[in-house]
Amino acid sequence: MKHPNLSHLRIDRVATNKIRTALSKKNRVTITVNLDSDSLKALKTRSRNTGIPYQRLLNTMLTTNVTQQESIQSRLNRLEQELRKIKRLVAA
Repeated sequence: MKHPNLSHLRIDRVATNKIRTALSKKNRVTITVNLDSDSLKALKTRSRNTGIPYQRLLNTMLTTNVTQQESIQSRLNRLEQELRKIKRLVAA
């Protein structure tokens, strides 16, 4: 597949700064976290490969994981509730 010539494109620094400012205004809290060096190296490697700053990448990974865990827990709760209903029906 032929790659398009993008050499004429320029980075719009003003717009980029506006986007970064808007993103930084989110409800952010500064914390200190202790990580093992291998995890930090892996995170920074992934950050370099994706082009996403490592702290933002870590935040995204945490958010995704927490959301998935909540979804799994919600599904588990529904399954347990259905199982209790079935047990009551069988016992009746």
